[in-house]
Amino acid sequence: MILYPICSSSRGNCLYISGKRGGILVDAGFGVRNLFTYLKNAQISPIGIKSIFITHEHIDHTLGLYSITKNLCVSIFSSKETLKCLVSKGRIHPSSKLYEIDSKKVCVCGLEIGAFKTPHDCARSLGFCIFDGQKKLSICTDAGHITDEMKQNLKGSTLVFLESNYDRQMLLNSHYPYYIKKRIESKLGHLSNDDATEFIKYLIDHNVKKFILGHLSQNNNTPEVAFQTATSRLLKSKLKINQDYSLNIAPVRNPDKIYEV
Repeated sequence: MILYPICSSSRGNCLYISGKRGGILVDAGFGVRNLFTYLKNAQISPIGIKSIFITHEHIDHTLGLYSITKNLCVSIFSSKETLKCLVSKGRIHPSSKLYEIDSKKVCVCGLEIGAFKTPHDCARSLGFCIFDGQKKLSICTDAGHITDEMKQNLKGSTLVFLESNYDRQMLLNSHYPYYIKKRIESKLGHLSNDDATEFIKYLIDHNVKKFILGHLSQNNNTPEVAFQTATSRLLKSKLKINQDYSLNIAPVRNPDKIYEV
């Protein structure tokens, strides 16, 4: 199983994951032309994409969904509430088949995919655990706080793709209106660098060793700040980078790396 982070930020999110018989996308917050270009640059055929799993309906996760579903024959999986919202907003081409994913796992492209709830201000957001029979990839973004359900689902993952959205000081000093700052910091907002670091520490204690930080705010965070926050705080707990764990940062766009899970 491979993970190809095509884009990941507060302005657009789309991940490609391969299975034995094709691949899937998690979210579609990217235009179809750019998506096809980046896939072909990585020698991945867009025709091999069989399904798209949508975390929630916000535009940074669904901007390209209509154009992608118009050009590719794919199935769409998400929560019932999210699917209803996307249909009402006209964001899915009518030719697409829609499937609710909740407590039961589904099998696509030789991958077994399960969903779990994340606390976010939308219809109903999800994270995903993806199994290839041997390894487990977990994707957890758009969560205002860490829940027991998130902890239980991410424990034992081979690789965790985790939100590290904002640096709190940068957010407080930003030009954002007060109500937006409060929304981001709320229990239905986003995980900060500090939150992500605490979650990483918990997961390291539960046999997770590989992490990719994603969904970084382009206004209230930088890859350098997110990386430094995590590694310096984990070092205080005597956890050393490249010894006790590995840590990478997903690109905003212009993907340059494919990860073997």
